Amino acid sequence: MTSQDLGRLLGDVSSHFERPHDIVVSDQYTRDQKIQLLQHWEHDLQLLMVASEESMTGATPGQTAEQMKAVCDALSALGGLERPSGPGKVG
Repeated sequence: MTSQDLGRLLGDVSSHFERPHDIVVSDQYTRDQKIQLLQHWEHDLQLLMVASEESMTGATPGQTAEQMKAVCDALSALGGLERPSGPGKVG
């Protein structure tokens, strides 16, 4: 996969994959690329959750939370789930 192809996917990961697990089981990407894709998906979901808290989106919070769990499970399966200490909003 070229860096241009990866860049296109990173622009909106969720529109290219139905489920985070689809990234994990794909043989088209390296482990590092899979982690990068999932981390971008996670970041997008964090932004949606913050927007939802501020009543700035029509997204259903439960669906976003379920997607976040699926992304975190996928990252964990790849050994790419690292959490900073302490909570915080995306910024």
